[in-house]
Amino acid sequence: MLLAVLLTGIPCCSVAPARATTGTGGAVMPEVIAPSTGGIGYGEPGTRSLVVGPAVLLGKRVSVRGTMPLAAHRRVILQRLDKRRGWRSVASTRVRSSEHFLFKWSPDRSGLVSLRAVVAPEPRRAHARSRGRAAAIDRATRRAAPVLAVTVYRPALATFYGPGFFGRQTACGQLLTPDLQGVAHRHLPCGTLVRIMYRGRETTVPVVDRGPFNGDYDWDLTQATADSLGFQTGGIGYAPVTPAPAPAPA
Repeated sequence: MLLAVLLTGIPCCSVAPARATTGTGGAVMPEVIAPSTGGIGYGEPGTRSLVVGPAVLLGKRVSVRGTMPLAAHRRVILQRLDKRRGWRSVASTRVRSSEHFLFKWSPDRSGLVSLRAVVAPEPRRAHARSRGRAAAIDRATRRAAPVLAVTVYRPALATFYGPGFFGRQTACGQLLTPDLQGVAHRHLPCGTLVRIMYRGRETTVPVVDRGPFNGDYDWDLTQATADSLGFQTGGIGYAPVTPAPAPAPA
């Protein structure tokens, strides 16, 4: 087994999901897709927008840019969606006279994160008429706020395996073949989908086995997964984990 360093966690802005094509055995073989660097209409006059780079790392400060019409010099808030508590504020800045803004954000969790930017409420000391007009604008901007899906990754060690194990049954009940796409993990349920980005290439595969059993490593890629990513000599990469139902028992 060759060793490598992966960054695990999940892409950022507008990353296309892996598309599946029929393989020759074992499991469905995903088509590797390069990560997207796009945003939502950044820089177009009179439009709301929110943009962040394609690889966001856990705990590292990243730039989140956008435009906010009718909000020059107003304070804007970057919010992250929490499944239990709703939208939570994670950063703030002011809109420039050009109606552009720039946040510096440090992700505090890995995985798929939803972000939006909204105008902060007018301070209480503002004139009542001014506050009323601003409140109407604020309500409209919140309803129209574009939501950006961001994948946040964290570093992890990984290996890959295959030769010498082909023909055996995995811990998830599948036959390990040279074509089986998947990863081994010690705890994630069988069938959990894991998106992996390695040197700019990306794929999504299920958990199909248990391992690695060396405490220093977090993931074992099957030979087919390693080959699809060009994971041969080791290096830096990225990966997300998306919960998925475990397959029904046979």
